[in-house]
Amino acid sequence: MSLEKYRRSRMIVLSPRSTAYEAVRAMVDNHVGAILVHDTQQLAGIVTDRDIAIEVVAGELDARSTPLHDIMSDDVAALEVSASVEDAVRTMRERACRRVPITENGRPVGLVTLDDLLADGVIDAQAAGAVVRAQLEVAARFKPEGATHPGEPARPEISRPVRSITRRKARADNAYGRLLRAVERHSGLQQRDRAELALQIVLGHLCRRVTPQEARHLIAQLPSRLHPSLDPFLDGPDKRITTDTIEEAVARELQMDREAASFVLQSICEAVADSVSAGEIEGFRGQLPLEMKDLFPPTPLRRAG
Repeated sequence: MSLEKYRRSRMIVLSPRSTAYEAVRAMVDNHVGAILVHDTQQLAGIVTDRDIAIEVVAGELDARSTPLHDIMSDDVAALEVSASVEDAVRTMRERACRRVPITENGRPVGLVTLDDLLADGVIDAQAAGAVVRAQLEVAARFKPEGATHPGEPARPEISRPVRSITRRKARADNAYGRLLRAVERHSGLQQRDRAELALQIVLGHLCRRVTPQEARHLIAQLPSRLHPSLDPFLDGPDKRITTDTIEEAVARELQMDREAASFVLQSICEAVADSVSAGEIEGFRGQLPLEMKDLFPPTPLRRAG
């Protein structure tokens, strides 16, 4: 089942320069609990009623002068409208969120929420519980990742800029950490710095092999901590890049033989495929030459394996 059902004829979208007050008015006027933020080129973030409560109200900010780029969640995992409900549930669980924006060629066209899926009866209590647990286990200032309750009382004297920065950094760190753990698990690279290096090498080469637009679509679904390091690779398609050249780069930089490098490359592609929507992987795979398509097997084969 695709996400077409959750396409909306009218989307509430504001710019990063819009104010928190404008976001609140839009929520009230349209009876919604979240606003998408778009910077004219791509989805930049999402602002929820919870963000307003925590960042603006509790932070004692001026809603009329606080821009959305200061309070929005910018580590947004959007899905193409062709993605499935299963993709949406997996994204909610892996990104510890209840709302997933839906895009079509990068343009916001809808929003699917955990409440929508429950109301429509398309997920069961176990799947919903996994999403809620993932949210509860997100690291916070007084709660380590994996714990569902804080270990010490809050300290109201901490400045509001520190609160905001810490919260956003925790979200970004959690998403990045989950992907790195998947890379380590699939590849057997036990040292975090080696897993990071291998991930950067593979993603950089893959992004440069396809068109800038397709690379941006993939990057948009990856943890935000990766975005700056991948921006220099939006100059493709570079047809000189092949599976062999990527393996050579991995072998050279990680000082391993080609057989081990080949396994690491396949493992990273598997971890990435498990972290983004099936629709995005199919689109990305479609731009790869025939001899590189095996890096991302068709979805049914990948899931069967």
